Amino acid sequence: MQTWLPFYTVTAAAAATLLGLLFVAVSMHATAIMGEGHEASKRMAEQAFQNYLAVILVSLLALFPQLQLRSFGLIALALTALGDVWVLVRLGQTLFRPHDKDGWLLSLRRHFASLIGYGLLFYAALRMALGDNDSCNAFAVAVMVLVSSATVMSWELLIRLAKARLSPQDRQTASIE
Repeated sequence: MQTWLPFYTVTAAAAATLLGLLFVAVSMHATAIMGEGHEASKRMAEQAFQNYLAVILVSLLALFPQLQLRSFGLIALALTALGDVWVLVRLGQTLFRPHDKDGWLLSLRRHFASLIGYGLLFYAALRMALGDNDSCNAFAVAVMVLVSSATVMSWELLIRLAKARLSPQDRQTASIE
């Protein structure tokens, strides 16, 4: 893992910075995200938070000095398994609970990249735990997918918050553009 130190240093720093910005956005618009009737916004914020946190944790784990690849794989597998469970819970909430105006298909699409990222993370961590030295690339791709997914989710959340502050006439104009 020593050759990957610069990559994981950058991903940990980027994810931590973006997580901080997400905290600011959520705290400034807490009622629009956490209030009743805003379940989709809450799930979007949770998903982005979880993805950033997963990237931070596995990136920091990769920075541990002299950690053997097999040990790294086992620990990452445990961390990833917990994240996988929560991704599946949130997916179930999306499928079986009422949605806001976005609809079922768009809500499902939002979870797709996270599912892929966590699936890749689990796969690569499992391969590392079993002693496969060639899984580092898959692990890095999984981290990039999770950062990208969280960033897209955060952006969509910010657009949703901005539209909520517009007048009805301005909302209609914004949806046309």
